[in-house]
Amino acid sequence: MPAARQPFSVSAHAARGAQFRAGINRAMTGTRGTSPSPKTETARRQQQTGVEQSSAAVSILLPGTFVRPPLSRFPRGAKPFFRFLYEFLRVKFMDAVQVPIFKYTSKPSLFSRALWKRNNANVVLTAKALHRQMSEALAVGDKTALHKICVSQLLTPLLGTIDARPKGRRYGWELVRYNQSWYYPRIMSHKILAAADPSIPDSPYIRQVVVAIASRQRRVEYDDSPRGGGRVVPGSEKEADLVENVVLTCTINPHTYAQDEWRIFGTVKNTTPDDWETEKLLVENLDKDELEKYKI
Repeated sequence: MPAARQPFSVSAHAARGAQFRAGINRAMTGTRGTSPSPKTETARRQQQTGVEQSSAAVSILLPGTFVRPPLSRFPRGAKPFFRFLYEFLRVKFMDAVQVPIFKYTSKPSLFSRALWKRNNANVVLTAKALHRQMSEALAVGDKTALHKICVSQLLTPLLGTIDARPKGRRYGWELVRYNQSWYYPRIMSHKILAAADPSIPDSPYIRQVVVAIASRQRRVEYDDSPRGGGRVVPGSEKEADLVENVVLTCTINPHTYAQDEWRIFGTVKNTTPDDWETEKLLVENLDKDELEKYKI
């Protein structure tokens, strides 16, 4: 994978609190500096494409996202170890309960079949495919492909990386193999939340899944200048074994429960005890009234 693509951290919690409050509603309702008339607002929504709306609505990492690190990286000492383990199990349980509840709410009637299905196996396959497509597109500078694969939160820095490349340089990326296939790829987090205030018509749900992918990747640079003749830049060919927590996100229609196309939000690091304490504060600091809006 090209070196310029850096993981997205979950540590910018204070900014994310305000971003989650304002951004998620702005994605659905527009900037509230002025109050447009109902007709104007309806026309604006009709003009906004589904892709643009979905991309805006899912460009925020959902609060309470917990990506468990290996047990070897848990805090030392019995008390901090089991406290951190408890926090992980608590979040895992809440997320696990949330999914079947959401599936139940998608039933048109008590005895009918649910309209929504989780399809975890397909999610993992999609994560692998999009991860590979994104890395290949970034290497060759395919901006059109990146627009289709990434949400705006990730797209902007990737396009900047492409534009900042020196002229006469070409980049290659190759997935050599997947590693530790007995354990990876693996779903590390699965969340479904309402995207905005339920009083806003047609507000979608947001589904977010974090898939850990272990792979060996090769990257190389080519010199396409007149002198270089397309030869490999000495020392540029490198291989690396990586474990990446790839965040996939999409929207779900609140009426039909049809799911939009998956997009990549970015990658997140494993959650540390310090990260989680700050993340808990982020969730707790959301006003109770606002927090109720994002519950199913």
